[in-house]
Amino acid sequence: MKISDLGEFGLIKKIKEQSKGRSPSTLIGIGDDAAALSLSPSKKLLATTDMLLEGVHFDLSYTDLYSLGWKSAAVNLSDIAAMGGIPRFCLTALGIPSTISVEQIKEFYKGFNALCRKYNVDLVGGDTCRSEKGLVVSVTALGEVEKSKMLTRAGAQPGDLIFVTGTLGDSAAGLELLKAGYRGHGTGGRGKGSKSAIRNPQSEIARLITKHLQPVPRTEWGRKIALSGCATAMIDISDGLSSDLGHICEENRVGAEIRADQIPFSKDIHKAADHLKAIPLHYVLSGGEDYELLFTVPPSKLKKFLSLKISSTQIGTIIAGNKMFLRDDGKRVVLKPKGFNHFARAEYSL
Repeated sequence: MKISDLGEFGLIKKIKEQSKGRSPSTLIGIGDDAAALSLSPSKKLLATTDMLLEGVHFDLSYTDLYSLGWKSAAVNLSDIAAMGGIPRFCLTALGIPSTISVEQIKEFYKGFNALCRKYNVDLVGGDTCRSEKGLVVSVTALGEVEKSKMLTRAGAQPGDLIFVTGTLGDSAAGLELLKAGYRGHGTGGRGKGSKSAIRNPQSEIARLITKHLQPVPRTEWGRKIALSGCATAMIDISDGLSSDLGHICEENRVGAEIRADQIPFSKDIHKAADHLKAIPLHYVLSGGEDYELLFTVPPSKLKKFLSLKISSTQIGTIIAGNKMFLRDDGKRVVLKPKGFNHFARAEYSL
């Protein structure tokens, strides 16, 4: 069915039927001039917005609409996680080209709502309009956090230990595999097919691709870190380790030193090395879209933090000064922020 046959309000009705809220805090959801939401007076409201553009952030020749919906929600929930908050509500705004069908939009919201349901988040409204140049997705997420527990990029001090959750570089490696023609389980978009289809969803290539298409926001870990009071600063890794660590350093007027041999890599990225054009460290420093958490812990709180048993790795230390350094193979080199930047093109090279 074409969206023009259904009309804007018919499409909104379909979205409303597919996205019924479950939270008692949703007083008025989709269908009115604005959503009405109840928040606790003792907590702060968190709000974040991300935009995904076809041809810039995703390519529908290798991105299925379900995964695009999932990821559109995940990247926003990750921002709430980075501040130690609890995600509560989302709003979506779509610019839809004539080439997109109602069925594809429904698939988008199937993925979007699947991710939201995992975190008890309600879709409470948004907007739709016609786009002349590709699909445009804008998502706003709202969350809450106690004033005394909220984490920001500010607060890191020289001597603080630098930690990251999970493993790094997988998403960027998965993107390169997609661009090379590989496909993971359930992917395929609207292109003509892949030159090297990977049919085993348990293969390392499929898992790397899934890391890119369907990232997992670390809301539970972010919340646990915030409640513990162990971290001094936190950010999610969306633009690459070098850029996001650079944000913390710039905000606090400090430097950092990280060790290449301490950076956590997955077994998958090593197994897929023959299919990749760069070494894993390249994807970590410059790739981005891992949506893991990067945070700093003072030595005095290290024992308490380790007792939380969060899957994380110490990769370096905050230092005095205004430069970042990378120790690799016995060499100490200046590390410049060279992750993704919409208005500049740069890559890290060893």
